[in-house]
Amino acid sequence: MADNEDTSYTQEGVMAQIWVAFGQGTGMTRTSQKSVMALKTRYFGEIPGHLEEWGDNAVQVLERIRVIGKVSALKATERGSTVISEEDVNDAITSVERESDTSWCPP
Repeated sequence: MADNEDTSYTQEGVMAQIWVAFGQGTGMTRTSQKSVMALKTRYFGEIPGHLEEWGDNAVQVLERIRVIGKVSALKATERGSTVISEEDVNDAITSVERESDTSWCPP
């Protein structure tokens, strides 16, 4: 971490990182507003309990969020759609969390 980087994390800042990582996972596939808000519904309330450990766990958590984006895009593609739906995201969240089994994604 760079010496000049701010190490105090906020709920809003972590949520922003989650949205960026999700977008990295979705690639060029479009998302509906409801689909990205599904991430906020699932994770925003969990963030405050993990702020102290975010610096240590962010890389792993964000990689799982990228996978949620990839799985969501795959689900949309399988449906023959060009837009990721809220259901695609919720299904991807369930799948990734089940496999993750971490403090952020308990079984």
